[in-house]
Formats: sequence, structure tokens, C-alpha cells
Amino acid sequence: MNAGSASNAHPPALAGATHDSTSEDAGPLSYLHEHPEIEAADLERIRRVLPGPGRILDVGTGRGGFVLRARSQQIEAYGLDSERSAVGLWHRDGVPGVLADAFALPFIPESFDIIRLKEIIEHVEDPRALVEAARALLRADGYIIAHVPSHYSQLYPVGNFWDNYTHVRPLSRLALRRLFEDSRMTIVSIDGYTAGRNAVERMFGRVVAAVLPHTYRVVARRIG
Repeated sequence: MNAGSASNAHPPALAGATHDSTSEDAGPLSYLHEHPEIEAADLERIRRVLPGPGRILDVGTGRGGFVLRARSQQIEAYGLDSERSAVGLWHRDGVPGVLADAFALPFIPESFDIIRLKEIIEHVEDPRALVEAARALLRADGYIIAHVPSHYSQLYPVGNFWDNYTHVRPLSRLALRRLFEDSRMTIVSIDGYTAGRNAVERMFGRVVAAVLPHTYRVVARRIG
């Protein structure tokens, strides 16, 4: 089976991938959790741009929470990550996912309507190659939704960009625009936000984000 078939319940397995259905060790994913309000905002944007049922790939899906939330809303969503400890969590929670490299995505071209890259771009040395690999899987007029820490994130005492040892660089709004345009995508929107762990932090984040957003959310459409 492959992701080019609309009837698939699962994505294609990657040759050589190890699926340990008994493991519940989250490993490096133990401290990573999605913010529900961010997931909800992404799904709202997806509903705006998808006229009907569509297929989504969540690259760097981690625990797979976004995939499960999308599927609860009858959206055909799949996860992909390179972190081996994710596989046991996916089996435990029923997340359809593939263990693979984001630069060598194991799907046929033009098989997805939307690809989500949440906090992935800042981890790589060649962000354009990553975006172009994702673009190749998009159908005509498909979309990428990307979340990338801003250059202001280096100023935050909590969630500072450099707290994550795998980070390479934050990106400014202009750098993101150039990245996607150079990758043959047209920018639909770039909005900044600052997430919070509780209601007080989220309220404070909405104020701060107007001037010093911690993260940018990019919505870009494939052209050509």
C-alpha cells in the first residue's frame, strides 16, 4: 500500500523500520507536548483551505497528538518522525505513522493536500531542501503549515530558543518569506504567537506576541 491511495487506513511502512508495540518509553519525546490551542488553530486553517476531505502529513509528529486530533474530526492524517522512541507510543495510542527521514519522505509525489512542519525547520542546516522535499508531496494548490521559532525567541527566559540543543537557527519573518518563495511556494499568511502553559501565560502571550512573537506560523501554497 502507499499514501497515493485514498482508501489506505495506514501509510506505507518504511523498509527496515522497527515497530515495537510493547515499548512505552518516550525517550527524547518525554518533554514534548502539543498545545491544544495551537492544534485547534491549525485545524481551523485546514478547514478553511480544504473544500472537502483531504490528506495531511504531520512531519515531526512526535507523540502524534495532532494526528489523533485531526482524525477525530474525520480528516485523513498521518504522522512521520525520525525519533525511534515515537514508534511504541504510536502503536499504544493508535497513531498511523512512519519512521523516516524528512529529507527522504517515503511517499509518492503529489499525494497530500497539506503538510504540517511544526518546529522542524529550525532543526536543520538546509531548510530549503526540507521545504522542497515537503513541496514535492503536495498536490496542485496544496499547502504547507509551518511553525518556526522567531529570532525573538532567543530573548524569552522560558522556552528560550537555545534551551534545545538540537536547534540550529531561529528565523525572522523576512527569512521565512524568502525561504518559501525560493522553494516555489506562495505565502498565504505569516502570523506570530506566543504559547502559554496556562490561562495567565496565554493571556500574557497574546499581548507580547503583537511585538515580540516567540513563534511564527506560516501558511504557504504550492505554485506550479
